[in-house]
Amino acid sequence: MERPIIWKLTCFLILISLASTSLQAQNKPKEEEKAPLFSGIAVSADVVGFAMKAVGAKFANMEVGARINLLDKFFPTAELGIGDCSRKGAETGNTFSTTSPYMRFGLDYNFNKKHNGNRIFGLVRYGFSNFKYDVGNEAFTDPVYGTSQPFKMESQKATGHWIEIGAAVETKLWAFIRLGWSVRYKFRAALSCPDEGEPYFIPGFGKNDTNGFGGTVNLIFDVGKGSFNFKKKGKL
Repeated sequence: MERPIIWKLTCFLILISLASTSLQAQNKPKEEEKAPLFSGIAVSADVVGFAMKAVGAKFANMEVGARINLLDKFFPTAELGIGDCSRKGAETGNTFSTTSPYMRFGLDYNFNKKHNGNRIFGLVRYGFSNFKYDVGNEAFTDPVYGTSQPFKMESQKATGHWIEIGAAVETKLWAFIRLGWSVRYKFRAALSCPDEGEPYFIPGFGKNDTNGFGGTVNLIFDVGKGSFNFKKKGKL
């Protein structure tokens, strides 16, 4: 039941972003601006992940990020979050749970040549998570003897590594407040875990698989003098 709510929230935020971008495109600056080398810093939060947790979703990646703006083109970025998952298999009855941290590092490149508050990014990320998880079953049936008994393995340790590539758009809402959203293709680079079996969920990556898609809707706070002090280069 929680998925329609999340998708409605995501679509609503995307529509706001596109509408704001359209309005700003109609008021393009008459002068080209030159951004300084250091053009500010920003902090952000993925509102969808926190919303999923708030409505009781079975899994959620809740994250915040920070980045540096260089020439309004290159944006070295770090993202830190908590991946939360609690799931029971419908067929097996096996349970899986984890609440563990993850990190991503990478770079965004802004393809928009105009410093008009709108940005179009290509992005790349390296992510990893060193996490613990619990698995169990209240009525596990032994495949050899056919007997039923509960089992639980706690604090199993695993480490996952993955790469993300994708695209993002970002628009200025008001003053230093921005809204952005991204679509990302993820592929797992490495996973180490106990011999008893792989984890169902990797914090920051999502459902454990060789690849998959993900996305974010970020509320961004752009701070720093350089973000508002581009030098005028000349009239068009």
